[in-house]
Amino acid sequence: MKTINMPGKISSVVSYCASGSLICWGSVMDKIHHLDWQTISVVGGLVIGVITCASNFYFKRRQTRAYESQLSRGIISPPPQED
Repeated sequence: MKTINMPGKISSVVSYCASGSLICWGSVMDKIHHLDWQTISVVGGLVIGVITCASNFYFKRRQTRAYESQLSRGIISPPPQED
């Protein structure tokens, strides 16, 4: 039976889009207000990107450990896959 992990995919896409839009937003705000908004948004976008990458790594590792635990208990199931 195939399971669909859509909320994880949606949250990753939203987070990466927010990160990218913050980077782009900074250059627009810099031209409008002449503040250092560009640096603020670039740093904010990079922080969001790093946090998203770390959380994806954490949850993929958890998923792999759960699969390995099932195999060690004798439960045979197909490995988790990305579509």
